[in-house]
Parts: sequence; C-alpha cells; structure tokens
Amino acid sequence: MRRPAVIAAVLALALAVPAIAAAEPVVHDDALAESIQTIDPGRHVHDIDLSTYVLPLESEETADGQVTVRLSADVLFDFNKATLTDAARRRIERLASRLRQATGTIQVSGHSDGIGDPAYNQTLSTQRAEAVKAELSRVLNGTTARIEARGHGETKPVAPNESGGKDDPAGRAKNRRVDITFQKS
Repeated sequence: MRRPAVIAAVLALALAVPAIAAAEPVVHDDALAESIQTIDPGRHVHDIDLSTYVLPLESEETADGQVTVRLSADVLFDFNKATLTDAARRRIERLASRLRQATGTIQVSGHSDGIGDPAYNQTLSTQRAEAVKAELSRVLNGTTARIEARGHGETKPVAPNESGGKDDPAGRAKNRRVDITFQKS
C-alpha cells in the first residue's frame, strides 16, 4: 500500500521542481538598490598594447632583392622537437609558390634561444633547418631550386634572451625561428 503513495509523492515533487526552478526570484527594491554598482570606465578600463604580448608567427624582410621569411619555430615544431607540425607543412606549402620563382640558392637557417646547452641548441637548430629543407624539397619537387640548410644555434639572436639581468620570454620566442632567404626573380 505504501508503494503507490511513495511513487505519487516522488512524481509530484519531480513535476514541481522545474516550476519552482523557473520561477522569478523575489527581490525587494531596497536589496536591489544596494546590489547595483556603477562602473566608471575611465577608472576601471585600461588599454592593452597587444604588440608587446602577441608575437608574429611569420614576418618578411626585403633588402637588395633578397627576401627573408622568418617563421617562428614555436609554430613549426613542438617543444624540443625537430619534426614539423601539420600546420607547419601547410605554411611551408603556401610559401613554396613564391619560392618556385626564386633565383639562386634558397637558404634555410635554424636558430634557437639562449636557454640550455649551446651544443644541444646547435644540434636542434640544425635538425630543424634540415626538416624545413626536406619539406621544401618535397613541395618544390621538379623545380631546379637548390636548397641549403644550416643551424646557427643561439649564435645569431634577433632579440635579447635577457632583459635587465632577468629572463625575457618574448625575446627568447623571437630567437626560436627558421629563416628562409631567397633571391627574387
């Protein structure tokens, strides 16, 4: 006998909960007035200069008909690895259309930051340059372009690895790169 009564009570509760949950809360005007605050945007909203926090993944410099495309190693490779990511392969493939028109030798230069053992950084930068060279050779198959790869380790930084005697992560990120240099036709 008790079983139908329990089932009926549970059913009534299950039907009542959504109605209670959807009901508007009761708020008294004086409590509402105390909880509302105004925000002065002049005091509380600040501009952020993103250029100091966002590093370009690719940049390009041209001098005397020679083009250097600088690719961030953080985009091309996983940490401490010399195997190209899928995104890196797509980026190199897009760059290849421009390299088909290059004259002379295409130089691929790998670089590292100044953290870690210099010999290890030299080896890693060489392996990374060779990985980019291999991918360029694959996508440029059939062209007469000659491609050379060389690792420079931490010997040619483009930014300081330290600032004021302290580690500079943004500078180190700029130094982890692969430069592809070619002559425009």
